[in-house]
Amino acid sequence: MSVRRVLPAPLLALALSGCVDRGGWQPTPQLAPQTLGLSHTVADSQVEAAAWPADGWWRRYGDPQLDALIDEALAGSPSLATAQARLRAAQGQAVAARAARLPTTAANAEATRQRYAEDYLFPPPFGGSYVNDGRVALDFSWDLDFWGRNRALLAAARSGVAAAEADRAAARLALAVAVVQAYIQLDLQYALLDVTNDNLKQQESILELTQQRVSAGLENTARVKQSEGQVALTRAAVAYVEASVALARNQLADLVAAGPDRGAQLRRPQLSPPASIALPSVLPADLLGRRPDVAAARAQVESSGYGVKAAEADFYPNVNLTAFAGFQSIDLSQLFEPANRILGAGAAISLPLFNRGALRGALQVRQAQVDQSVAQYNQTLLDAVREVADVVVNWRALERETREQQAALADAQRSYELTTERYRAGLDNYLSVLSSQNQVLTAQGLGAELEARRLTFSVDLVRALGGGYTAPTG
Repeated sequence: MSVRRVLPAPLLALALSGCVDRGGWQPTPQLAPQTLGLSHTVADSQVEAAAWPADGWWRRYGDPQLDALIDEALAGSPSLATAQARLRAAQGQAVAARAARLPTTAANAEATRQRYAEDYLFPPPFGGSYVNDGRVALDFSWDLDFWGRNRALLAAARSGVAAAEADRAAARLALAVAVVQAYIQLDLQYALLDVTNDNLKQQESILELTQQRVSAGLENTARVKQSEGQVALTRAAVAYVEASVALARNQLADLVAAGPDRGAQLRRPQLSPPASIALPSVLPADLLGRRPDVAAARAQVESSGYGVKAAEADFYPNVNLTAFAGFQSIDLSQLFEPANRILGAGAAISLPLFNRGALRGALQVRQAQVDQSVAQYNQTLLDAVREVADVVVNWRALERETREQQAALADAQRSYELTTERYRAGLDNYLSVLSSQNQVLTAQGLGAELEARRLTFSVDLVRALGGGYTAPTG
């Protein structure tokens, strides 16, 4: 409930308004990036001042086909269209909030046909008759916003626009990362197909050798059947990996908002994996301005904080200036006569008296929104720092695994060659050949996976460092 009075007594308004009831609320503290220790974790990593990724970071992999796919995705993705629509909505809210701070003028016209009572304001011939009543006027209104409610709502809306812009950048980064990761998986499936086809060739060679040994009376036919079974299983594995290649193509087509035929047009990837990684010199402090999700979360905190200020302003009286100018007549034919001009001005005050419970509830909602947005910001910042650390840990492990895999592959390949020669000469058995061949295949498959992981970790670092995003200043 509110009480309205003409403004002859502003002191009375202040006396009746009361003070804000904050309920003892203390906002959740925000984490400071400088307090999140990262220096020890990345102590042995390569550090460069300009190691932040640039926009278009995917071009460093040297594959024009990948560049074209990302261009298609960024041009036609529904997820980016959704983010753009959210940005337009936030911008519209900011326009409306800015308009609320300005005087409003409206041209109003109305006409009414009614019967006036005989014993009311108007004497005969109007009293007791049906009359056409008209009014044409310019109506003016201005909320003086003494307590800053509209200013706070405008600031909240502007922070909402900043959050929406950062969300759009985050969606763009997520889409580019998804395309690159799917492309890496396509590259991996091709590499595994190479390994499986090599396996098939080796199995067919072993089958041919086994058949020769049976013909020479050096082996029994059971070995031939066993070798034939291995060939059949390997052919099935080839079919499985070929299907995996097709599925990876379909996924890429979906990411670029195209049909499966677009994926069928893709050639084999030609990616150049990075030999090393480097970290920026100022971490984690600069993540605030480099990660779009962190920037969006921080803008949401600012927006919700202004929302609290607006809710607090509702506890104070509202003063509104009004004015009008135009024509009014109870006879439309005389409406625009100079004698029927109308002109007026005034002021009104709205005093919150018996609705303080509703105001307290609205304020508590705004306070809860602040706590929620701060918690989301803190978690986003923690996740950002952890993702950088995870890449460093994974890359170190990858370097060790790669060295061991290369040594294991060389040893397995030499063992397979020697075992095959011994089997050909009748100095070793068939199971030894299979065992040494499996070691080669295992090492080759691991090599393909490590290459894919090297590419994936480099993409993870780009994402962890914001993908070339820079928060706007001012």
